[in-house]
Amino acid sequence: MRLIIALLLVYCSTFNILGQKKLAAKRIEGKITIDGKITEPDWFHTEIATDFIQLKPVPGNPSSKETKVRVLYDEDALYISAYCFDSMDSVSRVLSLRDDLNANLDVFGVLLDTYNDDQNGFYFSVTSRGVQSDSKIIGEEFNDQLNLVWSSAVEHYDNAWVVELRIPYSAIRFPKQNIQNWGINFTRQISRFREESMWNPISPDFDNFLAQNGDLTGVEGIEPPLRLALMPYVSGYVDRLPPENGEKAEYNNYFNGGMDIKWGVNEAFTVDMTLVPDFGQVVFDNQVLNLSPFEIQFNENRQFFTEGTELFNKSGLFYSRRIGIQAPFSVLNTLLNEDEYLANVPSSSQLFNATKFSGRMKNGLGIGVFNGVTAPQYATAINVTDQSERNILISPVTNYNVAVFDQNLKNNSFVTLTNTNVWRAGSFYDANVTGLNFQLNSKNNQYALSGNSAISVKSGTLINPLGHNWGLNAAKQRGTWVGSLGYFEESNTYDPNDLGFNTNNNKRIMSGSISYRNFKPRWTKMNRVIANLNASYNRLYRPDVYTATYLNGSFTAVSKNFDAGGFRFNSSLTESFDYFEPRKSGSYFVRPTWTSAGPWISTNYQKRLAVDAGINYIWVGRVNWWEWNYRWSTRLRVTNSIFIIHDWERSYQNNSQGYAVQFGAPAETINYILFGNRNRINTTNTLNINYTMTNRMGLTFRMRHYRSSIRYNFFYELMENGRLEQTAFTGLDANGVSAYDINYNAFTIDFVYRWVFMPGSELSLVWKNSIFLSDKRVVEDYLTNLQSTLENGPFNSFSIKILFWLDYQDIIKKKRTIIK
Repeated sequence: MRLIIALLLVYCSTFNILGQKKLAAKRIEGKITIDGKITEPDWFHTEIATDFIQLKPVPGNPSSKETKVRVLYDEDALYISAYCFDSMDSVSRVLSLRDDLNANLDVFGVLLDTYNDDQNGFYFSVTSRGVQSDSKIIGEEFNDQLNLVWSSAVEHYDNAWVVELRIPYSAIRFPKQNIQNWGINFTRQISRFREESMWNPISPDFDNFLAQNGDLTGVEGIEPPLRLALMPYVSGYVDRLPPENGEKAEYNNYFNGGMDIKWGVNEAFTVDMTLVPDFGQVVFDNQVLNLSPFEIQFNENRQFFTEGTELFNKSGLFYSRRIGIQAPFSVLNTLLNEDEYLANVPSSSQLFNATKFSGRMKNGLGIGVFNGVTAPQYATAINVTDQSERNILISPVTNYNVAVFDQNLKNNSFVTLTNTNVWRAGSFYDANVTGLNFQLNSKNNQYALSGNSAISVKSGTLINPLGHNWGLNAAKQRGTWVGSLGYFEESNTYDPNDLGFNTNNNKRIMSGSISYRNFKPRWTKMNRVIANLNASYNRLYRPDVYTATYLNGSFTAVSKNFDAGGFRFNSSLTESFDYFEPRKSGSYFVRPTWTSAGPWISTNYQKRLAVDAGINYIWVGRVNWWEWNYRWSTRLRVTNSIFIIHDWERSYQNNSQGYAVQFGAPAETINYILFGNRNRINTTNTLNINYTMTNRMGLTFRMRHYRSSIRYNFFYELMENGRLEQTAFTGLDANGVSAYDINYNAFTIDFVYRWVFMPGSELSLVWKNSIFLSDKRVVEDYLTNLQSTLENGPFNSFSIKILFWLDYQDIIKKKRTIIK
């Protein structure tokens, strides 16, 4: 009996059934110097957190190496030290960029849940080479775009590497109360073992780390400080415009200046403001040639819109690139005549100012308000028949506003209300969307019921009826077997795209999924095995007609050597009825059945050389129509400071059928919906080189060449029954050249030198090179095409930017020191 009790105690301790671990922090009596040496007496009179448990590769096993953590605090900051015991000749010496936690690093980290609500927290980590990383955590999401100002130091000894952190209270948020109740956990990554371990054990089937934190006790008598920081910047640019018609290249130069402001209104809420921002050094988008009827969604790369926007992104109604960059199709299409297309669309408009107000109260209510104002944008409308041009205003002075109320509930549940509003000056229309999202979890988070609904309305010169969507999903989300059932519908009048992003509306979807996840397989030599199967049944909302049934699945296995591989498949079980491809209301295109399938591999990233590769073939149920694609990626760690990644992707479409998009003016005119039979080859060639000089200085080089070559074989008329009938239409223009064939190239280079000369302050030098070219050289091979593209002459931009972080608390301390 005693043996059984002892075994149960061990089991419960290992899997955290008996409760969370607790650690007491000690208030310091002296001064702590952040140097990684841990010599101050206060460190040796406080509790120690140890006995870390693996999350990977073997969940529940003790960590292979010992870690000892201590926590101190004073009226200004939290101090954390960690002895990471290990043989020094085995500890990773790899340098990385800030916030890059790749598999080749040894890392110590801390998770803080200062409101102890299991849903909102912070993550701070330091590598064995002293490189910092931080993130804002909301639920299961880690947003590493948040760059907080804190300090750390690392020292190496014979039997351990030691890390010391100072996290000022101005970098975090916590309630104004005498006794603090914080959740805390410590993490350690050992690269050569591909091991991740935690002080308070984490279950591998539950991704919410904050809900599995331990408790930090003993922190009391501290006050949330006044959080006020100014971030002024100055920047200068020299742009070289490519020569035209044999003329000399032109040069433009200009200077910018502005400021960001962070102000903690109280212990919970912060105002972030940007005045005359400069986004000229932002990395290029991954431009592609879009033949679909839908808009392409791009990543947000502007730091102001990626940092501290977790609340605004929670509902999915906020697409920040609408602000100053990407006007929605719904706006642009209303400005053109039937025989016109848009050209010379500016890549961005001037953002006059933007402000974010966000925070969370002690009762768990999060509030966020965003407001931004942009300058007008103009473009050119070109007539497809006579190529005549006219300038049009595509976006007037515009005000964008988002308001979010997010209430935390028990068991990591929540309910979120979001409103987005777009006001345009003059005769343009305005738009408003209101949405409600919720998730209700069972006590142990085993089951969840989630749902969403939204209403959109437009007013002004473009008045649409109300649009709506709603959905409901029930899921089992923990355990070896998980699955879900859901229903979603969206009316044909729902349009959130003035400040959100929605590919297409007018749909009803019934879906189901089932997954098998084994994180400790004993019946195989694998480290983990995961299999998924998903199905969906699709109809239009109006008219209520059938469109498609899809089935897809995947299988993934990770070996004991951390090499991974798997297989994916997707399939349309029936012919599908596409009501969007014809670009005309009421018409549809009958797509054939298809099945795509293929294997992939990914070798151990901890090795100096690693490879990702995959191949996919698509069987199409229509004569002579076939597609396939492949990808090869090489990851080479040349030295501990130089890392190279090369990606090569290519896809082939042969005799595919789709709406004929024209890139010129055909000599013949037609009065029917034109489809084409075409061959398309897409190639993407990307090279990334990172050279990290120190833990605060590095060079990044990114070159990307995308090519899409499209050649039409013949053309069809789309019939009323959705089938295609071949026609004699040639598609040639007045010069006998195809108005539909195109060879599109996007060649870009981003070369950045970044030096963080003080915490929060940095100097950046950037060279940007770009060539965007469309021609008719559809039959050229890749290398010949690349040479032809480079001969057209690039646009070059050289810039320098200096950003300073001026913290009110630091300024006050310096003044006090001078007075003393």
